Amino acid sequence: MRRLATIVAAVVLVLARTGGAAAANGAAEALAAGDAAAARFDLAATLAAYRTAHAAAPESSEAAGKLARALVDEATLSHDPAKQKRLCVEAAALARDAVRLRPGDPMGHDMLAAALGKLALFEGGKRKVQLGKEVKAEADRALQLNPDDDFALHVLGIWNREVAGLGWLLRGFARLLYGKLPPASLAASVTDLERAVELHPDFIAHHVELGITLEAAGRWAEAKAQFDRALALPTGWVTDDHYRAIARKELARVRAHLR
Repeated sequence: MRRLATIVAAVVLVLARTGGAAAANGAAEALAAGDAAAARFDLAATLAAYRTAHAAAPESSEAAGKLARALVDEATLSHDPAKQKRLCVEAAALARDAVRLRPGDPMGHDMLAAALGKLALFEGGKRKVQLGKEVKAEADRALQLNPDDDFALHVLGIWNREVAGLGWLLRGFARLLYGKLPPASLAASVTDLERAVELHPDFIAHHVELGITLEAAGRWAEAKAQFDRALALPTGWVTDDHYRAIARKELARVRAHLR
């Protein structure tokens, strides 16, 4: 009887290990398929593959992080505010999982900062400021882990610009929330985004966001140069056409000031 129990236990263990290996292999294959789809700018296929990977390996920080980024990209491209908000909420939850699973990997912190930053666009007043505090904390953490993280610098550049533009009422609430309002300025935004451009000069979104900050600072000629550069670059990511449209719109405003 004991021998039979031992045999049964051994069989169960083998089956469990086999099942685990199959799931891991399935997740790896799905991640590779998602990466390939992302490289050809097929967002629907990217999302489907990363969802498959996450379902096969829910404890994979890579699967959670990559699915979070794809969801953030889908939110960026969507024109439905309710859908955008829903996607950002899902992306933030996945990014939190990625951070929990591998807190020393900057990707999870990057994706959490990005998801919360986009979510803040759909919130007003105090909630926007509360989300902004976490956005900065996550981007700062990503940079602590990797000082050359251009994605985190991109997020911080936008954070600096948004906080610098807060009205007096929200700035007062921000002081209460932070204890002391962290220094934020258009100059800091320029510094962050210039560094992001330096690290990843072919990423269109970096140039567009830098151009927007330079425009806000009244540095029209420099802003124009960034928008022109964004429009001259080849497509490198699925959201590039979205940012090109922004660049064209902002260029019209900038040219009016340069006449």
